[in-house]
Amino acid sequence: MWSIHLGLIPDGNRRWAREHGLPPLEGHRRGAQVMENFLKWCLKNEIEEVSVYLLSIENILKRPRGELEEIFKTLSYYLDRLATDEIVHENHIKIRVVGKINELPSRVEDSAKRAEESTKHYKRHFLNLLVAYGGIDELLKCIQVLSKKKRGRITKELLEENLWISRPLDLIIRTGGECRLSNFLLYQSAHAQIFFIKKYWPDFTKEDLEKCLEEFKKNSACCEELSEQTPYRENY
Repeated sequence: MWSIHLGLIPDGNRRWAREHGLPPLEGHRRGAQVMENFLKWCLKNEIEEVSVYLLSIENILKRPRGELEEIFKTLSYYLDRLATDEIVHENHIKIRVVGKINELPSRVEDSAKRAEESTKHYKRHFLNLLVAYGGIDELLKCIQVLSKKKRGRITKELLEENLWISRPLDLIIRTGGECRLSNFLLYQSAHAQIFFIKKYWPDFTKEDLEKCLEEFKKNSACCEELSEQTPYRENY
């Protein structure tokens, strides 16, 4: 098992569809198919935890209602598939759907609950699906919870205990050519290596993932070597 936390921002579905003369829905459908393969590739590479940015709060506010309805249908369909998927259960993948789920259509919320309930006892792999999510919103909610608890001074440890996803990210892959995080797991991304890929998400391949993982390994090894060679010295 490779004990890393991989973050994914699968961007470019709509632009891919536009360039192929297709409606946005076809881009989202193609993207969902690639996502299924991506999760299998992660299992093959024995990645322990994956967090995927499926739908941001900004997406919900900006996208046309008709397109959102189709996205919600696709989300519900694939969440229901995950709940009964043999690969999920054979590999003991715990699924969490993170975000303002209660503000989504009831069919999406129900599908999310089924996927979570069917995998709640698993501890080998972890799949976090970020839906109606925003990093700033997560931090605000976390601080509000801590304020209500009246636990005195808010420490780093207390903050991390109350985050929706507590584990830091080791690496982030963003497709679509945009070089920004777009409100994705802001606190957890503090020390992550970030790989920006020009390809649109529907064109992402197993080889693309493995290139990112190989580069991540090289960078991590270099950092460890520098850390060992350069002793820590306090500044006075």
